Formats: sequence, C-alpha cells, structure tokens
Amino acid sequence: MRNNHRVIWFGTNSGIEKNLVRDHKINFKTIPMSGFRGKGFLAKVISVVGLAFSTVKMVSFLFRHKIDYVVCFGGYISLPVGIAAILTNKSLILHEQNSILGTSNKLLAKFAKIIFLGFPLSVGSTKNTKIVGNPIRKITDLKNNSHNNKDVIKIYITGGSLGSDFINKNIPVAIGSLNASIEVKHQSGIGKSEGIMALYSKDILVEVEEFYKCPQEIIFWADFVISRAGALTLSEVISMNKGSLMIPFPSSIDNHQLLNAQMVENNKMGIIHEESESNELLCKRLQNIVDKRLFSQWQEFENEIDHFQASQRMLSSILKIQ
Repeated sequence: MRNNHRVIWFGTNSGIEKNLVRDHKINFKTIPMSGFRGKGFLAKVISVVGLAFSTVKMVSFLFRHKIDYVVCFGGYISLPVGIAAILTNKSLILHEQNSILGTSNKLLAKFAKIIFLGFPLSVGSTKNTKIVGNPIRKITDLKNNSHNNKDVIKIYITGGSLGSDFINKNIPVAIGSLNASIEVKHQSGIGKSEGIMALYSKDILVEVEEFYKCPQEIIFWADFVISRAGALTLSEVISMNKGSLMIPFPSSIDNHQLLNAQMVENNKMGIIHEESESNELLCKRLQNIVDKRLFSQWQEFENEIDHFQASQRMLSSILKIQ
C-alpha cells in the first residue's frame, strides 16, 4: 500500500464488499458472524457463540500479524475485531456514519483512542470524538448531459441499491400530481423496476433503472433528490450541494435514519416526510418544494462537512496516534 502501510480488511463473505475490496487489491479476510438485534432466541444464541469464536480467532490474528491499528466502522462485524483489539492492547479507532452510535460502536466507545463521526451526534455524547465526515470517493469528471431548460425540474429518486417499495409505489403518483414540468431518473433497486414506469404520468419524462453505477453523476444532474436517509446517500447529496426530500426507513435500528434526516433538515438542506404520514401531505410537500423552488435555496447552503476529504482526515489522525 501507499507509504508502506499494510492494510488487511475484515468483512463478511456476502455482498459487494468482498468483490470491491479485492478489486482494489486489498487483502480481504472473512469473519463468520451474524447480527444479534431483531433476531429470534436461537439466532441470538448462535450469534453469541459466533462472537466468542470470532474474537478468539481475531486475537490470534492480531498477534501473528503484528497489527498496529484496528479501525472499526460499526456493524456486528466490528464487535469481535474491536474486542480483540482491546484484549491485545492494540490502538482501537472507531468510525460512526450515523447521527447516533450503533450498538457495536457504543459497546467499544470507551476503549477507543478516537471516535470519528460522519455527522454530529444527535443523541448522547462521548469523549475523544472528531467530526470528519463519511468516507466517499469523489468522481472528478462528472458530465451533465441534460438540457439547459431551467423551467424543467430534474429529480433523482432512489431507495438505494436494494430499492424501497414505499418510494417505488408512492413517489411516481405524487410526482404526477405536481403542477410543473418534471424530468425524473428513478433507481428502483435490483429486480424492482417492473411496473414503475406505468405509475408515472405520460406527461413526465422518466428513466427507470434498477441501479445506477455512478450515482454521483445522477445527483450532479438533478435539481434535488428524493431518497431514504442512509448516511452515505445523504453524505453524497449534501457534499454536492444538493438538497433532498428524505423518507427515513421506519425500521432502521435506533431510528438512525430519522436522526440523520433531522440533522440535514436542521441545516436547511432538505425536508422530511415519514411513511406514517399521508400521501396527501407528501404531495403538498413536493408541490411546496417546486412552487417555492426550495431546491435552489438548498443548493446555496454551504455544507460544513466535506465528506470527500473524510478518508484523508482519518488517515492523518490515525498516524498521529502513539
């Protein structure tokens, strides 16, 4: 690695994480772990046994490979790694992407040398924190291939790579109620594109894709975004000086998506709509955004956290730890 740093990445054996890390020629190791919260009794027992087994495995690994720093980014996979770092007296560094500490980070927090934050914490406080943002890669050669008609409002709609049934079913209808010229790019999620186009009014220019390979390009194209309130999605949107209508996932652990969205709304870069609220209110909020051109105001607010620089800030701070 650069500057002779040797990096070993621990993760699960599923999802895009493994392939992405290996594509960048980083040594990738797996940990046999499963989540604990929200599971049945038997699944919790299996999870606890897996935690003990994985912790022992990690203690051995940290000794054998003479690891200097252990950096955990939250989630159940971080717990055995973090506990092993504590047991072996290694420098433990945490990063929390949301506006509230997740379970693993909360348990490990008092043992950490430093806790990097993607957003300011909205609930609780802890020592040794530093707001650095969420590490996201900046695409420098973005191209805007859209027309220059200022009268047409461009909206990027996304429920993330997995998609959102609520967004897919309700937003097209709400968009159709708007009294404005609209152009839409809609990311449905893998396997969820069928039938969405038919929900849109024929007067609206719509593109539906299951997955956009370069979401930053679509954010750059859009006047504003309609999305969930996951930390990384919001970090990309606000770092590109765009605002959003945020629909937090109501079942997110510790309701962290609502807390993320409240942080953005308080910074005047978006508006929240909760699933429990009526579709009539959803339509009114969208019409208000369009009529008052709130998206133009959102673009004028300067984001205080540059998430594109987060990884460099983290690295600089880590290398100063004695």
